[in-house]
Amino acid sequence: MKNFLTRTFTLVGLYSFSLASISIASASTPAPSHIAEKPLCRIEVDSAHPSTYFRNQDVSAVKVNARSVCNVIQREVLLKVQLFKVGLFFDHLVATSTTKASSPSSQGKMVENNDTYKVCINRKVTRYYGVASATAIINDQRVAAPPARSREIVPIACGT
Repeated sequence: MKNFLTRTFTLVGLYSFSLASISIASASTPAPSHIAEKPLCRIEVDSAHPSTYFRNQDVSAVKVNARSVCNVIQREVLLKVQLFKVGLFFDHLVATSTTKASSPSSQGKMVENNDTYKVCINRKVTRYYGVASATAIINDQRVAAPPARSREIVPIACGT
């Protein structure tokens, strides 16, 4: 659990705004029976890691997973995940994937993107990290999340 928490980057307050106008009730006005739940959402980005799926296929690959987690239903989530390797003068984008907004898996309180990977071309130790951003419809409004990054930059024996 500690490892999960240390490698998860949390953006508290993502999508955090009131989506419904709530009037200030006076003392003589009865309390409303239904108050819209305030969205509290975040993007979590795991550390880059060797892909178990590809290892089982006798192929080496580096992978990063991310998810958009919210306390209310999110729809048409576009969760973009990028895999970067650390370079000498600048970092290099090696893989990108985005969820499909029309997919049934792109709605709900948690939407995952586990499809960002790059097949290794050699065993050179390289440092990797992930970056994710998202847009979603929450309570009938399109909202955007700023990019979140893996907490750790991980050295992996996978040259790309």
